[in-house]
Amino acid sequence: MKNKIPILLFLGISLLYFFTRLQHLTSIPVFGDEAIYLRWSQIIKNVETLRFISLNDGKQPLYMWLVVPLLKLFPTLVAGRLLSILAGYFILILLIILFAIYQNFSSKNKEPHLFLIESLTKNIYSNFIPALIYLFLPFSFFFDRLAIPDNLLSAFGLLTIIFALLLAKYPRLDLSMLLGLSLGLAWITKSPAIYFVVLSLLIFVFLGNYKKILYPIISVFISFCIYNLLRLGPQFHQIALRNLDYIWPISEIIRHPLDPLVPHLRDLNSLSAKFISLPLILLLFINFKKINKLFFVLLLTFILPLISNLAITKVFTGRYILFSLPYLIVLMSLGFLNLSKKFKYTLFFILLIFIPNIYYQYQLSVNPFTIGLPNSESGYLSGWTSGWGIENISQYLIEQSKASNVIVGTEGYFGTFPDGLQIYTNDIPHLTVFGVDNDLVKIPEKLIDARNHGDDVYVIKNSSKNNFIPSDLIKLSLINTYLKPDGSTILLYQLL
Repeated sequence: MKNKIPILLFLGISLLYFFTRLQHLTSIPVFGDEAIYLRWSQIIKNVETLRFISLNDGKQPLYMWLVVPLLKLFPTLVAGRLLSILAGYFILILLIILFAIYQNFSSKNKEPHLFLIESLTKNIYSNFIPALIYLFLPFSFFFDRLAIPDNLLSAFGLLTIIFALLLAKYPRLDLSMLLGLSLGLAWITKSPAIYFVVLSLLIFVFLGNYKKILYPIISVFISFCIYNLLRLGPQFHQIALRNLDYIWPISEIIRHPLDPLVPHLRDLNSLSAKFISLPLILLLFINFKKINKLFFVLLLTFILPLISNLAITKVFTGRYILFSLPYLIVLMSLGFLNLSKKFKYTLFFILLIFIPNIYYQYQLSVNPFTIGLPNSESGYLSGWTSGWGIENISQYLIEQSKASNVIVGTEGYFGTFPDGLQIYTNDIPHLTVFGVDNDLVKIPEKLIDARNHGDDVYVIKNSSKNNFIPSDLIKLSLINTYLKPDGSTILLYQLL
């Protein structure tokens, strides 16, 4: 029975993970970026020749490719968010493995698979510490439940760091190839994977044998080949162009090195207070009395990409630094482990720390609009990026399409509208949704023509831009308004 306890513990953590992540999965409505990614997935599913459609906007397609098979089993929003949940579960498992490797890295075992088995069984209960922290961290909880590729990037990045550590300990071609594969998969998920390319080389140099540097170079070459498979898409060059929209060029950073670094550090402080909590962050400082080379490597793996992102990105949001979270969790787990060796009631103390986090997670899933998010994350629940009311609008339009052909024009060509509405109406006959203008002040001629041909025509607009010219406004009948918790509304008009 004693040997079964770790298995039962792992199963219990797994069940708790899926319970917390799956309940009330759609309580937060679809938001702009989710709508875009899911709409691309639908298009790829329906038209195989458009599997590289995301390159048109400079986005790597692996996340969308993996959503496609789930679309055959689940509603679109659920399918996209379920993939993130699965990626989060992969992260949870990899955290256990990474923590086990860290605690047993000095092992003299000569075979990597035997080293892994020894690591996972030697400190079997302490290996679960990072999994528990991940489970009850609002930061991971929030993004585990959104249909965005950042969780997938974080999972492949964590796998990359594990293989990099193994390669540094056991310079072998098979590990080099596995490292290259994980790097390549991360790179065709999202551009910040370039951090892991650099980190994999630094880890080997710092921990490995300089004479065998060829092995990580082979890994980078393999990842580069995988990434360049995207050249099969005609818009491959858009990746580099769109990346420039999110980061400041070096020339600008040199001119104002503390801006945006300092403002983003303030945003990070606000994010940490709600999504991590101060007591957990204090666990980090318990480690600094026992710094070794491997601890320093993990610290750099966390710090370097984080500071780099804060210094060069034009806009700060939690998901842009999500890929650095696993290493923060490992560092906090080490603090917990060191604390537990000094104080008898450490476990009880940690459980008390988690109570506010558990309550916050409950509110995020059940009543997300009644609890404040960090300022950097407000767009998920408010403003034009929030899709509050879109599902209700889609249900109304689907019902109308049963009696006549329905044409819907939306304010905006990309994002919450029309993509957010299209993911709900994708397979509905006699219902067509498309964007007509980013600043809809006049009824487009093509909508007037559709009405003249006998179609039922609707116009959707955000209240913040309700500026129709008076001569056109009298041609519209307001069907309904959909109030968002922040006070803004979505307006549904019918063309008379």
